[in-house]
Amino acid sequence: MKILITESQFDNLFLGKRVMVYYNLHKNTFSIQYQGKVIVHADYVKLTDVEFRVRKGGKEKVRDEKRKNVHAFVIGNLVEYCQFPCDNMPEESSEVVATYNPYLNDTFVIKGTDTPILDAGEVDMINRRNKLFIVK
Repeated sequence: MKILITESQFDNLFLGKRVMVYYNLHKNTFSIQYQGKVIVHADYVKLTDVEFRVRKGGKEKVRDEKRKNVHAFVIGNLVEYCQFPCDNMPEESSEVVATYNPYLNDTFVIKGTDTPILDAGEVDMINRRNKLFIVK
């Protein structure tokens, strides 16, 4: 049995909570996890107190098998989101773009410089070409 809750109830339950976000290649949007379970798919996610985490075993498996798996996450406090499909996504919020390619990098990096990035004060995740923007 599936329990349905309103958007307002969802916001009360999850806004401000520490979540893990990854890009879902099957749905072409972000998946937001809370306590190990996907709670919503979103085209826009704003997080604060952010940590970028790459699981070593998953990264090595991708490189060995040449097949992607979920092993890289942006973790932070959920501030705002727009559920998939989102009709009102914001524009790119910063010129500082973070990216991760398991075949080229061991960590998330700043696009264009390949400087590793492990944390940030605030990020916007926008389901457009660049996807991940460092705000603070």
